[in-house]
Amino acid sequence: MFAPKLISQYIIRQFLMSFFAVLITLGAIILLFDVIELMKKESIPSFGFANVLTLGLLKLPNMILTVLPFVVLIAAIIVFWRLTKSYELVVIRAAGQSVWQFVTPLLITSFIIGIFSVTVFNPFSASMFSKFQHMDDDRKGIPHISSSQGLWLREHRDNKMFVVHARGIRQEKLELTLRNVTIFVFSDKNAFIKRIDANSAALNQGFFNLNNVRIYENGKNIEKHDILQIPTELTLGKIQENFASPETISFWDLPDIIEFFENSGFSAHPHRLHLQSLLVTPFLLMTMILIAAVFSVDPNQRKGGGALKISGAIVSGFLLYFMTRITYALGFSTALPVGFATWSPPVIFALISISLLLHREDG
Repeated sequence: MFAPKLISQYIIRQFLMSFFAVLITLGAIILLFDVIELMKKESIPSFGFANVLTLGLLKLPNMILTVLPFVVLIAAIIVFWRLTKSYELVVIRAAGQSVWQFVTPLLITSFIIGIFSVTVFNPFSASMFSKFQHMDDDRKGIPHISSSQGLWLREHRDNKMFVVHARGIRQEKLELTLRNVTIFVFSDKNAFIKRIDANSAALNQGFFNLNNVRIYENGKNIEKHDILQIPTELTLGKIQENFASPETISFWDLPDIIEFFENSGFSAHPHRLHLQSLLVTPFLLMTMILIAAVFSVDPNQRKGGGALKISGAIVSGFLLYFMTRITYALGFSTALPVGFATWSPPVIFALISISLLLHREDG
C-alpha cells in the first residue's frame, strides 16, 4: 500500500513545500483584500491604518481555516504536475508502484494537517476571531450583546429550576442589563412555586440585582421590593457565548459549551453543527487529495490536456466546497440532520474519486 520510504519522503517533502507556498500566497492575498475593504469603509485618519491592519490580521486565521481545503487541493495539483512534467511519475509507475502507493503518503499528510488545524490552530483562530469581532463592534459602536427580541435562560440550582425571561438585553462594557424581567421558579418535580417580575435586572458577581420587584406566589399577597438580589451561577461570559458566533469558540471548549446551552435552555444546534464541521475537516482534506489525483494521475502521460485536467480538479474542488456550504446551510436551518449535513459531501466525493481511481488503475 505504501511506496518505498525514499519515494514517500520525497513526495511528502514536495507536497509540504507546495502547501506552505500556497498557504502564504493565499494568506497574503486575503489580508490585502481585507485591508483594502476595511480602508474603503473607514476614514483612515480617524480610525488609523494600524487598527485597520490589526483587524485584518485578527481575521486572517479564520480565513485561512476557510481556504485550507483549497490550499491542500492546489498543493496536491502542483506536486502531481511537477512529477508529471519531470517524468518522475513515469519512472515511479514504471518501477511498479500503483497510484495508491504514492497517493497514500499525501492522504496521511493531509489527515495530519487536518488534525493539527482542528486541535491546535482552531483554538488560536477562535481567539483571534473573537478579538476581531469585539474590536469591530467597538469600531461600529455596537455593544457586544444587544437584543430587542428577548432572551430565555434556564438554570438548575438548590433543587429548583429557574426560568428567566427578559424582553430586552444589553451589554455596556462589563455590565449586562436585562429589561422587563420575569423569573419562574419551579420545584425539582416541575411544580410551579412562584413568579418574580422586575422592571430591570443587572448581572453582577453571581447575582441578579432586580429593580422594582413584584413576587407572585399561590396563597400569598403580592410582595413588592424596590431592590432584590437573586443568586445565579450564570456569568456574563457564558451568556456572551450564546450570542457569539461558533467560530469564536475553541474546538476544545465546544463540547462543554453545547452541554451548558442544553442545560440552560439555549439552542446548541449551531455549535453542534460547527463542531461536526471541524471533525470532518481531516477527511475533507483527504478528499481534496483524491480529487487532485483523479485529474492529475494518468498512466498515459502523452495524452496532453494538462490545463484542462487542472481546471477540472479546481472546478471539482469548488463544487465540493459549494456542496458543503449548501448542506451546512440546510443543516443550520434543521432541514437536514447535523451529521448528514456535514459528512455527506466529502464522503460522496471521496467515494466517487476512489471509484474513478480504481477504474483507471485496474481497468
